[in-house]
Parts: sequence; C-alpha cells; structure tokens
Amino acid sequence: MSFVWRKRWFLLLFPLLLALTIWQIRVESDLNAFFTATDDEDARLLSGLLQSGELSRRYLLVVESAGGTADIERFSADFVQQLARLGGVEQVWSTSQPPRDWIDAVASYAPYHGRIFSLSPEDEGPELFELQGLVSRAEGLKQTLLSPQGGFVKSIAKQDPLLLSLNGFKGMQSQFQGQTQVNGAGALILQSQPPALDSVAHEHLQAAIRSTFDGLNAEFGQAFRLSMAGVPVVSVAAHDEINRDVTLVSTVSSIAVVSVFLLLFRSFVALHWIMMIQATAFLFGTLAVALSFSYVHSLTLALGASLIGICVDYPIHVMVHGIKHRTPLQEVVRLLWPSLFMGGLTTVIGYIALGMTGFPGFEQIAVFALFSIAASLSLTRWLLPALLSTNKLHVAQLPGIAAWITFCGRRRKTLWLVLIVAALSTVFLLPRLRWMDDMQKLAMNMDLLKQQDATVRSHFSSVEPGRFVLIQADDMETALQRSEAAERRLQLLKNQGIVSEYHGLFPWLVSESLQTRNAAFYEEAVSEPFRLTWRKALSQAGLSVDKLGDLAPVSEQTLRPDVVLNSEVGQILSGRVLKSQQGVALALWLGRHDPAKLSEGLRGLDGVRYFSQKEQLNRLASQYRDSALRMLAVGILVMAFFIGIQQRNPRKVVLTLLPSLAATLFIFAGWALIGEEVSFLHVIGLLLAISLCVDYGIFFVENRGRDSAVAYHAIAASTLTTLVSFGALGLGKTPTLPILALSVSLGVGVGFLLCPLLIAKPNAS
Repeated sequence: MSFVWRKRWFLLLFPLLLALTIWQIRVESDLNAFFTATDDEDARLLSGLLQSGELSRRYLLVVESAGGTADIERFSADFVQQLARLGGVEQVWSTSQPPRDWIDAVASYAPYHGRIFSLSPEDEGPELFELQGLVSRAEGLKQTLLSPQGGFVKSIAKQDPLLLSLNGFKGMQSQFQGQTQVNGAGALILQSQPPALDSVAHEHLQAAIRSTFDGLNAEFGQAFRLSMAGVPVVSVAAHDEINRDVTLVSTVSSIAVVSVFLLLFRSFVALHWIMMIQATAFLFGTLAVALSFSYVHSLTLALGASLIGICVDYPIHVMVHGIKHRTPLQEVVRLLWPSLFMGGLTTVIGYIALGMTGFPGFEQIAVFALFSIAASLSLTRWLLPALLSTNKLHVAQLPGIAAWITFCGRRRKTLWLVLIVAALSTVFLLPRLRWMDDMQKLAMNMDLLKQQDATVRSHFSSVEPGRFVLIQADDMETALQRSEAAERRLQLLKNQGIVSEYHGLFPWLVSESLQTRNAAFYEEAVSEPFRLTWRKALSQAGLSVDKLGDLAPVSEQTLRPDVVLNSEVGQILSGRVLKSQQGVALALWLGRHDPAKLSEGLRGLDGVRYFSQKEQLNRLASQYRDSALRMLAVGILVMAFFIGIQQRNPRKVVLTLLPSLAATLFIFAGWALIGEEVSFLHVIGLLLAISLCVDYGIFFVENRGRDSAVAYHAIAASTLTTLVSFGALGLGKTPTLPILALSVSLGVGVGFLLCPLLIAKPNAS
C-alpha cells in the first residue's frame, strides 16, 4: 500500500476510533474500586460496606444557631420535611427520636412478644415476671398511655399488655438519647439512596441539600448555619481531587512531552503526526479497558497519560537513527524493528506483572498499557515512514551524552570498583528498609475535611461503618445464635466500659432457638395466679381489664428471618446482614471502644471476630507489597527469558538486564539509608522502571545502527520524554501518583546513567 493511502486510512481511522471510545467509555472515580475490590473475602466485604452499606450512605447534618433567636427546633422540623422530598433521599430524621418507619416496625413485633422479650430469658425472666412488680408495671403502663407516646404504646398494648416486646427493644433507646440540642445545635441523619461512592449522584444531592437549607434559612432571617459530614462527603471531595489530578497530570504530561519533542526535532509537522499516533494509541488503550471492564477508572487515565512518554519512545528511536545516519525512515524502522519489538514486549511484561500484583486498579492499567504499546509499535512500524516521508527532520544534540560515554569508557575500572563497593554496601543497608504498615498514609491529605468531620460527629453517636463485630456461619440460624452470644458478651463489655455502645440485631432478628427459650419461659411464668394478679393490678390502676387483662398465649408463628428481611425491617438492617460467599455474615456496629480489649473479650466465641477497616486495609497493603516483590522477580525472569530467545547469548542477556537491576538495588539501598517508608507502590514503580530500563539495555547492547553514540542519544531522548511524563505524576495530590513518579523517575534516571558504564563494548556483534 502506498504512503498516500496509508495516510488516508489513518485519517479515517482516527475519528472513528474516537467516536467509538466516547460511545463506550464510562469513567469512574471510586477509589474503593481501584484499591480494595479484590478476590479476598474480607476485601470484598470491606468493598461492599464502603460502597453500599447503610452507615456509609448516611449524611450527618448539624444545624447551629448563627447568633439569632429563631426557634431551632421548628427550623429543624421544617428542614427535615423539605429534605424528605428531595430525590435520592431514602429517609431523614432527627437524632432525638427514631424515624417513623422504625416506630411502625417496632409496633409490628407486638404479636411475637412471648418469643422476643429477652436476650437472656433465664437471667432476666424472673425479674420481668415477678408477681410483686405487677402493680407498679400497671401504673407505669397507665402513665405511658397518658404520655405523648400514648398512641404508639396503645397500638402495642392491645396485643402485648405487659409491653414485653418493648423490653426487647430497650437497647435501642440509647441510640436516640442526648444527641440533639447539643450546644444549641440540631442533629439530623439523612439516609441516601445512591451507593456511598457514587460521587456524581452525591454531588447533586449535596448541592440540593445546601440549596434547601439556604432557601429555608432565608425565611428565618439567616439565623442558622449548616455543617455536613459522612462517607459521601469524603467521596465527593476525593472525586473532585482525583479529577483535578487527572486534568493536571494529563495536561502537564502532554505539554512536557510536546516541549521535549520540539526541543529535539524542531518540527511542528512531525509533532502533529507523532501526537496523532500517540492519541490513537491512547484511544486504543482506553477502548480496550472500556470493553474489558464495566468502567474506566480516572486514575487509569491519569497513569495512562504517562504512557505518552513511553509510547513516543518508539518513533523517537526511529527518527534519531534516521536523521543521524541520513537514512530513509522506512529502512531505519526495518533495521530497528527487532529492538523496538523486544523493547515493547519487555515493557508490556512489566505492566502485565503489575496487573498481577493483586492491586485491582492496576489490572486496568495493564490492559491499557498492552493495547496502547501494541498500537504505538504497530503505527511506528507501518505508518510512521508514510507520515514523515516528505518532511525534512533535524535533531538537536543533547549536551553531555558523548562526554558521558567517553568518561565511562576511560574510567571504567575505577567506576566499576566504586559500583562493586556500593553493591556490597547494600548487603548492610537493605535489612534496614522500613516498610509502610499503615495504608492510611497513602490516603489524600484532607485535614480540613477531617476536622469538620470530627466536629460534626461530636453531636452524634460514635458508631462507625469501618468497625464492627463480624459474625459468620454456614446458615442463618447458626449465625443468629452466634450473634446473640456476641451481644450478651458485648453487654458485659459495655458494663465494663470497654465499649460505649453497640447496635445489635436483637430483637429485629431472633434465632429460632432463642424464640423457643423465651416461649417456654413465658408459658411457665404466665400462670393462672399471674393472670389474676395482673387483672387486679390493672383494676387498681384504673385501666380496662377487658382490653388489657387478656394475656395471649405464645404465638404459634415464629419470627422468620427471611420474612423479616423482606419487610420494611430489611431496610433498617441494611449494612448489618452482609453478603458472603461462605454462608451468612452479620455485623454488630460499635461505638467508641478499645480494640485490643474488645477482641480479647470476644475470644472463645465461634464464628465471631472484630473487624476493622483500617486493619483490613493495612493487611491488603502487606499483601500487595509481598505480591509486588514476587512479581518484580517474576517479571525480571520473564524478560530475561524472552531476551534470551532473541539474543541466544547469556552474556548479552545479563548485560541487557544489568543497568536496571543495579539501579533497583541502589535505589532500595538509598531508601534504607534515608529511612524512607517503602510501600507496595514504591515496589510497583520500580517494576515499571525495570521494564523501561531493559529497553535501554536492549537498544544499547544490540546497537543495530553500529554507532553507540547515536544509540545512546536516542536512549537519552526517550529517557527525557519518560522522565517528564512520569514526573508530571508528582504534581498529583493522590499519594499514589507522586510515589509512582518518584520510583519510576529514579529507576529510569539511574538506569540510563548506568547503561554505558555497565554495558561494555556495545558495538560487539
């Protein structure tokens, strides 16, 4: 096919590829999907809780007086009513009382009073059914019926005169006491419908909440101010920061690569075609990810933008050799193709190893790199000569390149001695490496948001979505029995001050075993003398014996968990009955607590353990680190294997790998020397650096142009584009990006400098 037709087909392909990519792409900024969505059971559990658990979908709203005298209770009541009408709001309530559907759900439990009145019927039952206490209970019932809650209690008392079902729910009262009107503030809880990490939906919802508040506050003379906290607030802030990072990194990386290219070749026409090639490669990578996954993560796009500096290396090598040797690009690309192909292959191997570390986000990046590099190589091989066939190209002489090669040649023995001493020193330095054991150090710096969150949460219960007691079993009945044992233990720990409060599942869900025990105790306790004494107590209190004196027998129908979870109670228990591949998982939410003492207090309970989001994230970080180190070794071995197939010379294989391996060793030693905390991201960055440095070794060892100065000049140009593109990652606020920028830049830079020193006689055939 002629060069003219190749150009025409390319110009037709590009807009079609762009349109197809835009049609298929769905960008996601969910950090949870990037960091924690792994095959590990606990990681899946954590991922699900962060994404859709009830607590993670809650907004904590605090309305405070701005100095006026307006009625904060009336304002809060009006605010609740208006918020309830917003799209995306599941329910909203004041912390001083349960939401309406909770009250209705509690009332629906009255027929089961004989089965759910106690978590420990043998211990609590004797006091509950004491004959001497019936007079005071009848008087208490009378006072309750005359109280503002009388209507609610009356609906229960018709079926449960002793209010035994409410005894089961007494633990819930602490959740709604003393949390409102704190320092003149009204505290509200808003339960949202969208998953917690659906940042786009929550951005709209937060805007609607603020707009609603501003409108109502204007009616009250701007007398109040609103503060907001919760996982969705952090999610939206993180989404905004990531979007800024993606835009900044992509822009700076592109501008930097363009500037370097113009500095080297001083041709806007060549720049136009090279950027078209790289844009096409970028679109191929993006489309491949969109088709392979259900979304493209924004961090994938940010790191993908850095691939511009890698993919542009292939055209640069061809152009530098063509200009220096005054040879047509079509001949040059044929000459260099084995080196180009092997360099691209080793880079792809590095990215595939990266995708196999277990880090979910890097699976996307591996796919992106595979297709982007394949596209860039193909376009360089078969299209680049056609695009630049009529252009006169020039290349700038980078200062110091020839001088460094000459210096390394003259001082090789001395420099090798220095390197050997340095390598031996690493034996003493590497054991001092400090591994990062707290994954929160990789989180974004949101100190102001954290301070606001802490201030808002001071008005609320301290229950957190990331800390709970996890119960696991093969079936629901066993899980509920274990949950009830855990709740009895938690009550003891609460009495000891080890945990401030907990939100259990009893009596929303009750095991059949406990229902049977309650029923047996009830039938035995509610004897004929008990019934007569109760009627006398009602008469003495002035209550209707006909309506309240009939103590019904135990309901023959048990409280079935499947029926409960398919009722309105299922929504109340959202986030506490968890999906598990190994059976049933239940969560008991915790307030302030001592983790060590709590774990010790739960010891001995089958299927019960303390679960901490922070500890799970740290465990994931440790797994990622170990996996990254394994894949670092595997990646090097696989690269060596393919290089060996091509070179068929063990010495050349070692020489090709030596600069990148030495650079990695010295960088690890340097981090150990300065006390840098090394995370799995540092290791991953060095894995990428090795895959890139091996390219330099390939070009320098093979030296197909038979001119080491030209080969090293091309390597220098590609190193420069790689450094500026990956260096742009350092501008991001998401810690992942600066760490990768540091690791890759150090690895590439040191490896480049070591090439002419460690690879002797590159012209040798």
